[in-house]
Amino acid sequence: MGRGVVPVDCLVVAILACLGAAAAATEYVIGGSRGWTAPPNITAGYYTEWAAGKTFAGGDTLKFVWNGTHNVANVTREEYDNCTKVSSVLEGGEMLDFPLPANANGLYYFICTVDSHCQNGQKLAITVISPTPTESPNSSPSSTAIGALFMLVLLSSSIVPMLMN
Repeated sequence: MGRGVVPVDCLVVAILACLGAAAAATEYVIGGSRGWTAPPNITAGYYTEWAAGKTFAGGDTLKFVWNGTHNVANVTREEYDNCTKVSSVLEGGEMLDFPLPANANGLYYFICTVDSHCQNGQKLAITVISPTPTESPNSSPSSTAIGALFMLVLLSSSIVPMLMN
């Protein structure tokens, strides 16, 4: 009886390996230890430099943390470039979590609309990649799923007789 435990464990591991575990979402604190702010000593490119080298993906969360009077607005490219004072700011006290949709892909722009904060560099542009390739609604099952199903059938036909002994 104890001999059947190892093959069942192997089956579970094999299935998970074939299906692939979903990538864990990442939480990014915008601006790192400085947070979301616009003090005079930060250059206009501070948030661009902070975002460089980071890979933002659908399902990740952007955490805006600040002290004092600030806000966050998710804006268009034109509003970002011109620091347009939009009225649709995202609500938050001194912190705001902005979860990127699971299917997010493309450019996202954020600004602070308080006073001249945006003009002083309190603005962020990021490129978000889709965590998995998108499939059309009419696409067939992925080869990974078919391979996992085949492996499940193959392994279960080998393991079940062993468990019965």
